[in-house]
Amino acid sequence: MKRILYGFIAGATAAIVAVSSFNMAVMVVDREPPITYQAARAIDTETKPGGTIEVEYKVIRNRICPVVAKRWIHDSAGQKHSVPQYTVGADLTAGRETYRRSITVPTSAAIGPARYEVVLEYTCNPLQKLLGPTTVVSPPVRFVIVP
Repeated sequence: MKRILYGFIAGATAAIVAVSSFNMAVMVVDREPPITYQAARAIDTETKPGGTIEVEYKVIRNRICPVVAKRWIHDSAGQKHSVPQYTVGADLTAGRETYRRSITVPTSAAIGPARYEVVLEYTCNPLQKLLGPTTVVSPPVRFVIVP
C-alpha cells in the first residue's frame, strides 16, 4: 500500500515539475513585442515652445499587455524633456490601428529641430516582471520648434 502511495506522490510531483518547467520555458522565450510600428509622423511639422504637435501612428497590435509608456522630446540643444503621460483606455483591441495624439512641447524646449519618441515597456507574463519587460521604441517623429 505504501509503495502505491509513494508511486502516486512521485508521479504527481513529476507532473507538477514538468508542467511548471514548460510554463517557465514558454515565459522565457515570450519576448515578441505586442506592438509593431508601421509608421509615425507629425501632422504639422512646426510648433512653438508651449504649443502642441499632432502625431499620427500606424501600428499592428498582436496582443494586449500591461504597459508603462515613457514619452520624450529631444530638442536641438540635446535636452531630453519628459512628456506627461497620455491615458489609454481599456478598449484596446488586437489588429491594425491608426491613431493620433496631441503632444504639448515644453516651454523650456530649445528652438530648432526636435524629435518625439515613445518607449513602451510591456509585461506580458509574470517572469517579465522579474527579469525585465519587453521594450519597444517608436520611430522618431521629427518636427521643428520655431520662435
